[in-house]
Amino acid sequence: MSMTDAQLESAGPLAGKRIMVTRARSQVRELVGKIEALGGEAYAFPLLKMVAPDDPSQVDEAIAQLETFDWLIFTSVNGVQFFLERMRAVGAGIETIRAEVAAVGPKTAAALQKEGLTVAVIPSDYVAEGLLSSLHDRLVPGQRVLLPRADIARKALPQELVRLGLEVTEVDVYHTVIDAELAPEAARRIQNHDIDGILFTSSSTVTHFVQAMAPFAQEGWLDQVTIACIGPITAETAQKNGLKVQVVATEFTVEGLLTALIENLGGNGHGTNI
Repeated sequence: MSMTDAQLESAGPLAGKRIMVTRARSQVRELVGKIEALGGEAYAFPLLKMVAPDDPSQVDEAIAQLETFDWLIFTSVNGVQFFLERMRAVGAGIETIRAEVAAVGPKTAAALQKEGLTVAVIPSDYVAEGLLSSLHDRLVPGQRVLLPRADIARKALPQELVRLGLEVTEVDVYHTVIDAELAPEAARRIQNHDIDGILFTSSSTVTHFVQAMAPFAQEGWLDQVTIACIGPITAETAQKNGLKVQVVATEFTVEGLLTALIENLGGNGHGTNI
């Protein structure tokens, strides 16, 4: 039985909408909860798993030299968690971090602060370029920077830091690997028109989605689905992979993505707590 307009409005701006969430297993729950709080039905299709590198020697070497770095820059919550986990594993305490700490985005900063670290710089933007803008006046040529990040992280940040005369050490503290276990079921739902929208929160989720769905993709099978991306970089990756992007968040957060999706689907979002 279909819902009336009044029922839809009272049930939330995503009422009656079925939204597919493509994130790592460790991150799916938060987004599913937010969609459900907005009245939508969330279908979790976790495409990524985060795993520590098989050979941690590069990370261990950086940890052993922590006191020699002027800056320690984190670009994701995952980077924080895997790096500090490895520090604990090798018996290095938080006090060995003498460097100024910078973070891309408030959630990354919050993860650091939860561990007792003071974050010197949090950019107003949520991408590497925003961090560079915020850091610019504080960077001095010759300073040493440690960047613990994913093996597939963008190169814009380290390249620009090197261009500014800094000595940059990148360490892969986690690897992102595809997890396509649920691909047949996800494809069936899309083919049966059981999905109204698909959310992409990173370029890697896009590329893994396309890879996982390759055996099932059909001509025009996503035409009735709203493709929503967390920001322009993710959207560009989607378009390069042949996806038609209808929604791009202007604030590059989960909340911003949901707000943009609601606007696109015709919801007004009033009275909601995203």
